[in-house]
Amino acid sequence: MLAQRNRVRTTFALALTLTLSLAAIGLQAGCGNRNTSSVKPQSYADDGYMGRTNANPHIPGRHMALNYNNDAVLIQQAIRDVPGVRGSSVTFNGADAYVTLKLAPSLGDRQVPTVERQAASVLRFNFPRYNIHVSSMR
Repeated sequence: MLAQRNRVRTTFALALTLTLSLAAIGLQAGCGNRNTSSVKPQSYADDGYMGRTNANPHIPGRHMALNYNNDAVLIQQAIRDVPGVRGSSVTFNGADAYVTLKLAPSLGDRQVPTVERQAASVLRFNFPRYNIHVSSMR
């Protein structure tokens, strides 16, 4: 009976040793420093923002400025492709942008509110920092 217990203990110790050895080998193989990937790590510029200016397109760069003149040009470009808009003028008062649309002469009276809503929608999406007010003239 004692010999049988010793064999069980020996078998258990051998199995445990084998299992731990295989686990250690597996860890070493998994943690090896073999770089077979074609992907190379990127580093970001030392910009003081931990690379966020390189990754976030909404942070202006050092050559860009948010001012009324640039925003007026961008507003006019944004609504240039709205159907029925022939031109526009933009004035600012603080955080309010007042846009006056010059409509195409071929537009009917019933289409004017639709064109104004489309232009306002485009501008509110592209310029969330302003309260957009849209009116029109013929």
